[in-house]
Amino acid sequence: MTATTSSAVSLHQLRRGERGRVSVERLDPADAALLRAMGLRDNTVVRVCRAGHPCIVEICPDPACNPVSATRIGLARDLAARVTVSADPR
Repeated sequence: MTATTSSAVSLHQLRRGERGRVSVERLDPADAALLRAMGLRDNTVVRVCRAGHPCIVEICPDPACNPVSATRIGLARDLAARVTVSADPR
């Protein structure tokens, strides 16, 4: 998936440096609660820092995804596979 792709894919399919907008609507309630506790909510923009296991993503609080103000979290591959993302238009 590239920045110009508009289809939804799972988070673990993104490559290093790619960004996506998170959707947790279709997740199991327990998974959704865990992600919300870590700061991943619907429409949160993330950038992949490390693909694989663990999948490390940066939560982008501003449009530029400025690393100074971003938070990084690690997700197990199976959890990242269940998280849906769509291309971030920025």
